[in-house]
Amino acid sequence: MLSVRGVDAFYGSAQVLWSVDLDVGAGEIVAVMGPNGSGKSTILKVIMGLLPPRSGVVTFRGQDLSALPAHARVELGISYVLERRRLFPMMTVAENLQMGAYARRDRKAVHRTLDWVESLFPVIAERRHQLAGRMSGGEQQMVAIARGLMSEPSLLLLDEPFLGLAPRVVTHVLDLIQKVNGEGIAVIFNEQNVHLSFGSAHRGYLLESGRVMLQGSGLEMLAHETVRRVYLGEGAAA
Repeated sequence: MLSVRGVDAFYGSAQVLWSVDLDVGAGEIVAVMGPNGSGKSTILKVIMGLLPPRSGVVTFRGQDLSALPAHARVELGISYVLERRRLFPMMTVAENLQMGAYARRDRKAVHRTLDWVESLFPVIAERRHQLAGRMSGGEQQMVAIARGLMSEPSLLLLDEPFLGLAPRVVTHVLDLIQKVNGEGIAVIFNEQNVHLSFGSAHRGYLLESGRVMLQGSGLEMLAHETVRRVYLGEGAAA
């Protein structure tokens, strides 16, 4: 479905990605794991068209996305949920969701999508008239994901979806991501926690200093000696 090949990316004169290759298959959950500053969010920005790569190519369903702006990628079926939710705090939950469907012209289809989203996230229906800024962090994350689904994507990009959430809320949000994936939507997310990343993904990538160091199935990544030694501290000297 999604293919990233040989991508180099820069912020000004500073290079942050070096020849990155990455794939997301239809119906997959793919995790990109790495420490702060490794380039995890940058990969998502490149895929979404928010940061043009200096070299390399991103294709979606065989189509080269190089010339397409972000809004055109939404229309193709890619949706991006920003880090730290980035809701409109003084708008209601329902108004935030409508913003996720801004590019769609068939209002009946939008209403059907809203009904579907509310069936996935019951709290959305319960709080539709509440100001988004008055919700808890976990509830805001649910609204952010729901807003991302309002464009009816086939690929959902989640930037640090568990950031700042309590462990109990993290478990709930992870359950919702898997529920969304069960609806046939491919998901790629980034995270620093090894178990959250590779324990919940079909496949994973380990990114360090802007380079893909390891890749494999989620189980393979969890079992890899480097991951266990460097990121889980197993086998370290007492």
